[in-house]
Amino acid sequence: METANLLLVDDNLEHLNLMHEMLKLEDRYKLFKASSGEEALRLLAAEEIQIVLLDVLMPEMDGYEVCRQIRQRYSLAPIQVLMISGLEQRGDLEQLLEYGADDFISKPITPLELSARVRAAVIRLQDHAQYLAGRAAAIGDGRRGRISSLLAENRELRREYQKVRRINEDLERSCQELEMLASLDPLSGLLNRRTLFQRIEIEIERSLRLGLPLTGIMIDIDHFKRVNDNFGHPCGDMVIREIGARLTRSLRKYDYAGRYGGEEFFVLFSNTTSELARSIAERFRKDVEDSAFPWENEMLKLTVSIGISQYIPGESPERWISRADAAMYRAKQRGRNQTEQI
Repeated sequence: METANLLLVDDNLEHLNLMHEMLKLEDRYKLFKASSGEEALRLLAAEEIQIVLLDVLMPEMDGYEVCRQIRQRYSLAPIQVLMISGLEQRGDLEQLLEYGADDFISKPITPLELSARVRAAVIRLQDHAQYLAGRAAAIGDGRRGRISSLLAENRELRREYQKVRRINEDLERSCQELEMLASLDPLSGLLNRRTLFQRIEIEIERSLRLGLPLTGIMIDIDHFKRVNDNFGHPCGDMVIREIGARLTRSLRKYDYAGRYGGEEFFVLFSNTTSELARSIAERFRKDVEDSAFPWENEMLKLTVSIGISQYIPGESPERWISRADAAMYRAKQRGRNQTEQI
């Protein structure tokens, strides 16, 4: 085996790229990189990897677990696993071997040691291949053919296994996409009412557990009935979609917005006081006021009324939402296109 496919695994991108540059100079290996254990297992399922250089200390799935899964999933494949760590105690090294590591590289990594360890792994792979060939020759022509057949079947089984793995991963992604779609309102693209209330319960529990402020705002499109009456329901649908899109763009990544019903929307601001939520709400209100919404040959001008309420520990979700709703109606009573707080 003059060349080999190497998989480099390290969550530290600087270390990962350093290993890649060291090995690239030898110009005899095909190199793959992964920055997490999960990504490494996906690459192993998709590529014919012979040698894995695996960092021990990684978040979520550490090197021990990755090595264990490699040995479990590819028990018939002679994959060499070289563990990389700053661990130096004898007990630590023994643990690496117990998990199935073939060799160990200590940090900091030097080009000379890295090259030597990888070449040693290549030699072990060559020895293994020669051993299998020798066993086949010793058994004789009839059994040699049988062993060759079994080896071919093993390679084919591994390819089929990789196909099944990819199919399962595709199915899992499809299920996640379906689950996400089931949680969204199809018109606005925001959370639907059921998912919104589930998120409200979660955020209230989190607020109480961590002692963090939680604020909600209720948004209503002013004179929405006139839009439907004057331009038709397709125009009203366009307005709902556009408001939903603008609301999504205006929020932070940890805020949640849902369609409460009709032309009303409710937004959750976790770890946010009513004062900060008000500034975000005002920015959104002004954005809507200053915009024109094209519909056929018309440019529609719209406004929204907004009510704000900060969650009071101990009150029910319904009570909290009703206060935001009451604040929104106060904004309407005072002329619309404004923000009120209760």
